[in-house]
Amino acid sequence: MEVWTRAVKDSDRERLIWVEKGATPGLSYINDVWEPFIKGSDGEFSAAFCGDELGGMGKLTRLYEDYAWLEALRVHPNYQGRGLGKAIYDRYMEQIAGMGLKAVGMYTNYENVASRSLAERYGLSVKERFSEYVKADLTGQSAGLGGLRAVKEEHISSILPEQLDKIGKFIVLNRTFYPVRDGLFQKLAANKWLYTCGYGIIIMGYRFQPRKALHIAFMQGDKVKLLKIAEAYAVKIGAGSVSAMRSYDDEAENEFLTHQGFIKNTTDYITLWKGLV
Repeated sequence: MEVWTRAVKDSDRERLIWVEKGATPGLSYINDVWEPFIKGSDGEFSAAFCGDELGGMGKLTRLYEDYAWLEALRVHPNYQGRGLGKAIYDRYMEQIAGMGLKAVGMYTNYENVASRSLAERYGLSVKERFSEYVKADLTGQSAGLGGLRAVKEEHISSILPEQLDKIGKFIVLNRTFYPVRDGLFQKLAANKWLYTCGYGIIIMGYRFQPRKALHIAFMQGDKVKLLKIAEAYAVKIGAGSVSAMRSYDDEAENEFLTHQGFIKNTTDYITLWKGLV
């Protein structure tokens, strides 16, 4: 049967929730992000069909400036092996060309050979491996917010670059990998993800599902106290956990998080990019 794609319609919602449940039963968020995905102007939410049957989906999202993210690529097991994933990537590539994007990336489990191979077929390559840490026991976190305040866009230059010179190649929120470039910090400030307090600087927040987790992308300063502030902030907003993704090779950071009560995920992750110098 013919494989083809089109933009997602609102009437596809229940079918795509079904696709996601079949493709990634342990990871579901499509219902929570439906409105921004289908109505946003930052990239298309695409559906893939085998004949008349909708069996797959994928979303391209502009992160900031000319950097974009390929996400929510799902093909229901009933339709795998029929070319729906390739069709979504073909549509991605059309959008990338049409939007004049500089670089695009995605992530996948370290062990997911099929996902990695498909991305590499379209010119993406592995840039870094990450480990994920989660701390769910936030009860009793009575620490105050220590004068926590969001950095305004006009004040970014006062803390850059010397304060953030060790940030690394990416920051990660909701398993979305943002390349560290000058324009990123305006994005962080605009989204209220960049904070300062008496103990240093912290980048934290969420793209979606705020009740599930607060994601800590970076800390500089007294990290023990900064972490306590982040946990207090998570309790304040009703997040069920705090999460952090760090470079697989960063032994000091990984040891620190483990010592602070974070549990390392049994699976590592890789991010692949095309056009990222």
